[in-house]
Amino acid sequence: MREKCRSGYLCVMVERAIDKSAASGSWESEARRIGAHETRLTLIAIAACVGCLDLIVKVLKPTEADFYHRRTYSELVLILALSVAAVYFVPLARSRLVATGAGLMVGGAIGNGLSIAVFPLGVPNPFIFSHDGWGIAFNLADVCVGIGFLLMTAGVLGLSVGRRHELREPLER
Repeated sequence: MREKCRSGYLCVMVERAIDKSAASGSWESEARRIGAHETRLTLIAIAACVGCLDLIVKVLKPTEADFYHRRTYSELVLILALSVAAVYFVPLARSRLVATGAGLMVGGAIGNGLSIAVFPLGVPNPFIFSHDGWGIAFNLADVCVGIGFLLMTAGVLGLSVGRRHELREPLER
């Protein structure tokens, strides 16, 4: 891995964190440690469930014509590229909370991404709250992305606190 990541600062940091966490159990007990493979499977399983559930809700609960939001195919490509990057990089953190949050976010992205391709009017928003002339419309994927972001942020902050001694050390090149 060192040969592949020689030029990238992020790769060096990730590699260093993985090497240190594997060498010493100081930041996390052996019972709580999770492997990258298990993390990736957790992320993919959650994403698949969320994506499928989102599409089922969009098909079963009709959306009024004014509550679709248009998306382009270039946005679909961007959504899918970010999802693939998350599936590749997030398991390197080896955290269940980060994987769960990322799984919710990727599942929401896949649900909305597939909606771009499936629904001709755009992405349906079946949940509508309105009051006195204003309203907000959203779908299950939007909710999952928001909750996933909060969980992932909490997980990354927790990892940062747990590994704060590593964050203070200078980067060796």
